[in-house]
Amino acid sequence: MRNKLGDLVSFISKGIAPKYADNSDKHVIRVLNQRCNRNSEIIIENARYNNLDKKKVPEERILKENDIVINSTGTGTAGRIAQLRKEQLDVPTTVDSHMIILRAKDIDAKFLGYSLKAKLRQLESYAEGSTGQTEINRERLLNETIIDYPDNIDEQRKLVRQIECIDELIRLNKRINDNLAA
Repeated sequence: MRNKLGDLVSFISKGIAPKYADNSDKHVIRVLNQRCNRNSEIIIENARYNNLDKKKVPEERILKENDIVINSTGTGTAGRIAQLRKEQLDVPTTVDSHMIILRAKDIDAKFLGYSLKAKLRQLESYAEGSTGQTEINRERLLNETIIDYPDNIDEQRKLVRQIECIDELIRLNKRINDNLAA
């Protein structure tokens, strides 16, 4: 099958403009930012926190497992894609206003995430603007990004399992290399 990205997402939104707080403060929520999105992975250690007493977070902007996040601003950073794994959501988490949240519908969410990662260069080309303030054009993102996928959800999941095995080997290799370098 073949569809525009806009037909395959049930939710798209930018994150919040946080009121930053210390993670030890009461009533906080973790906030992912562009520094958290590197090499198609989320690096939780780079996250900051929002004071919920000063800035509420709408329920729909609290991240869920398999949500896809895309950096939406900045020369060289706009278009970076990552997908949230369950173990990364051990506390309530959202994204700041420089990231876009996507939720899949009518397609396996992980399959959609991998499909978008494969289109990184195309998504980067949607950044418009000047002086380092480039911004992903959401209309182009939703209408010009075409996703090809098997119509059988079981086939999508089979392909995802194969790619996940490779991703896990890459993560393991990185941990080994980090330990050797220490």
